[in-house]
Amino acid sequence: MNQNQTGQPLCSKTGQLYLLPTALAGQLVEVIQIGSQSDIEAGWKGVCVFMSIHNSLPGRRMSMRFNSDSSLACVLAAMLLAGSISMLPAQAHAETNLNAAARISFDNNVNGSPDSPSKANQLSDSYETLSASGVYFTPLDKAQTWYFIGQLGALTTIYNKYNNLDSSMLVGSAGLYKQLSSTWSIQGTGRGFSRITKQVDRNSNGVGASLELKKQLTKTIWLKGVGDYEVSTANLKAYSYTGITWGANLGYLPFKDTFLNLGYSHNSRKFKTAQLFKTKSQTLYAELSQRLSKNWYLTGGVAGMKSKSNYAGTAYTNYIESIGLSFSY
Repeated sequence: MNQNQTGQPLCSKTGQLYLLPTALAGQLVEVIQIGSQSDIEAGWKGVCVFMSIHNSLPGRRMSMRFNSDSSLACVLAAMLLAGSISMLPAQAHAETNLNAAARISFDNNVNGSPDSPSKANQLSDSYETLSASGVYFTPLDKAQTWYFIGQLGALTTIYNKYNNLDSSMLVGSAGLYKQLSSTWSIQGTGRGFSRITKQVDRNSNGVGASLELKKQLTKTIWLKGVGDYEVSTANLKAYSYTGITWGANLGYLPFKDTFLNLGYSHNSRKFKTAQLFKTKSQTLYAELSQRLSKNWYLTGGVAGMKSKSNYAGTAYTNYIESIGLSFSY
């Protein structure tokens, strides 16, 4: 493993991963980003597999509009922000990373039905998520403390029983990464996205921006804080919204090829409805990733989300289990 002038471990492409996190776990609502969630932070390089972590894959909910259409599976992808890079190669030249992934998830409440007075109307389903992405990054100074990062990805989600929830997404992002010291780094990212669903009213386009601050606590443990703002415009105005998300996650590398990620996120949205309609969601998640070989990674995770709106009787919970296989080159 290489090191830059400040002594922070950096990665090269020889068998470890770069990691360009996706978006904020299940609550980074729409943080639609690229990245495989095994944040390479403490020594990994990271698989950059595009996965949706937002609360907004259109059409995800059938009954309640505010049910954050989110593919919580993404939550499991981890709660790293829009293409944030934790470790960058020491070579002073541009590099490109190509990725692909397949993931199977189970959600106990795909329609976001309220918990009270009964959970009888909550519908469960499993779904597959296929994704692909390309990431380009290059140093902007000789000291290699500034980097430009560009990403382009596509993702599709297919439900087994309720296929009216199926959706696809395209997203592009660009940002700057700055290494502040041997243990501190910061990254800002802007993005644009487009979602297509089987519920035409939910089809949307949008833009967003995120900011991430990371602290390397030890060689194998890091802590990260993230914030995100997003504006989504749907075909039907009532599905359009502005959203704010913040959160934190802890990464741990217990073994050379094993990565554990724990996180929390909080999201709020304000919809463009005639009468005030706001939602809030909180998500806790854990994900374990194992590198199988030079370019292949196996990841499993669990997540729990609590959501509510400014209307009584709409609070509900989601529990998700997920397992996936990804490839990065």
